[in-house]
Amino acid sequence: MSRARRAAWLVLLLAVGLTAALWVLPARWAMAWIPASSPVIITDATGTLWHAKATMAVGVDGLRRSLPDPVAWRLAFDGGPQLVVTHPWLRGSLKLRPSWRGLRMSAQSLHMPASVLTTLHGIFNTLDPEGEVLLSWPELTLGSRSISSNGSKGLLSAQWRNAASSLTRIRPMGEYTLLVTEGGDDKLALALATKQGPWMMEGTGTLTLSGRLQFDGNTWVDESAGADTRDALQGVLDAMAPRSGPDGHTLLKLR
Repeated sequence: MSRARRAAWLVLLLAVGLTAALWVLPARWAMAWIPASSPVIITDATGTLWHAKATMAVGVDGLRRSLPDPVAWRLAFDGGPQLVVTHPWLRGSLKLRPSWRGLRMSAQSLHMPASVLTTLHGIFNTLDPEGEVLLSWPELTLGSRSISSNGSKGLLSAQWRNAASSLTRIRPMGEYTLLVTEGGDDKLALALATKQGPWMMEGTGTLTLSGRLQFDGNTWVDESAGADTRDALQGVLDAMAPRSGPDGHTLLKLR
């Protein structure tokens, strides 16, 4: 056998060996690839990188909470290589596939208990929220310095439905929608509005891709609410912040 042919066989064997090694890499290796500052991290995993189940924790540092059910993923090749992710909170499979602009994430929605809000900011720990949160998003492209959607600036809609709190007997307090859009300069724009209910909230803000939040808004009880409802919701307003806005509104400043 000639030297060139032996070299070719050696390269082929090395390629096969490397492919086999990558195929059986343990899923726990993914834990080291996710930054500690990420709002979603893996705390434990079984299986390989390409077919696994993992325990996930969500929230900001200091407020994280593990999800009650594991997340599962597998490598598929239907229409090209992609990771298919499943979880009981997802309405269907979430598909992640590489592209030249970044990682493409399929359109999907997610339904979860409002108690998960306590992992995002300390103010929700005070509220002890109840109800349901529905997240929905179009197909997104996740780049190293940007998040974009195809055909619109809308990136995410978050709805807090049947909102309630252990601080008041009012059930429900209302329904609220947070819209996330492209904000430019590596930022996401936030807009909060009340859809219905006696407890009113509104505000705008920004969130950088590194996780820095700046949100300014206000909250109050609808003038059309009865005296009993206003009294019952006063504890919620007092827990949020001192009343210092116009017309006695409570100013919300989240940082």
